Order: sequence, then structure tokens, then C-alpha cells
Amino acid sequence: MSNLMRAVRAVLWSFIGLGGRRADADKRTAQVGILPLIGVALFVVLLLVVGLITLARFVAGT
Repeated sequence: MSNLMRAVRAVLWSFIGLGGRRADADKRTAQVGILPLIGVALFVVLLLVVGLITLARFVAGT
């Protein structure tokens, strides 16, 4: 699996809180590195915020 996909997988698992045991989470972090995890996490948060704003505008009808 590529490094980017490992980072995406680790971030998505952590967002929903199903990372498993602490040792497993530490292993995933060590495999990927901290900077790619931070970058992917910021991107996912940005997508979440934009999605929520878009949904709110759609529901409000503006």
C-alpha cells in the first residue's frame, strides 16, 4: 500500500475513533510519518467543513 493511502486510512480511522489498540495506532503513525498525517488530516477537515457549509446552504435554500 502506498504511503499516501496509509496516511488516509490512519486519519479516517482516527476521525471515527476506531483506531484499535494504542500499539497499532503507534505502528501506523511510525510507518507513515507525522507530516503526511497532518497534511491529510487538514485536507479531510477542510473537506468536512466545506461539505457542511454546502449542505447548510442547500437546506436553507440560498
